[in-house]
Amino acid sequence: MTDAVNSQIKDAVQTSTNWALGFATLDDGTPASSTRVSAGGVIAYDKATQAAALSVQDAADYQRNVLSISTTVQGKAMAMMLASGGMSEPALIAYAMALVSSFAAPIAAGLAAESVTKAVQTFPRN
Repeated sequence: MTDAVNSQIKDAVQTSTNWALGFATLDDGTPASSTRVSAGGVIAYDKATQAAALSVQDAADYQRNVLSISTTVQGKAMAMMLASGGMSEPALIAYAMALVSSFAAPIAAGLAAESVTKAVQTFPRN
């Protein structure tokens, strides 16, 4: 079945594949000290950094959403306290939980961004 394919076409496909994956040798005239980066490695690095950027963006969105919910809960709990004329236990618990979540959201987002940054920095580039 492979005999039906022209040998020049097979050679062209094999050569372009070798160059794309970084298996081909350097051309004559290229300094011996230069290294060749494979296109496959560059594409993989590009896709990994794009995924990392999306995960940092997701962490920021998570933080923004949690802080928005937390602020809403704090306002509702404060309204409950003012409406009841004192400190009601459910309102106090809701207020405390909203404060804790508003402190935890930036910490969680920061840890996520830090781990993503470390993953990108240690990603092999060749």
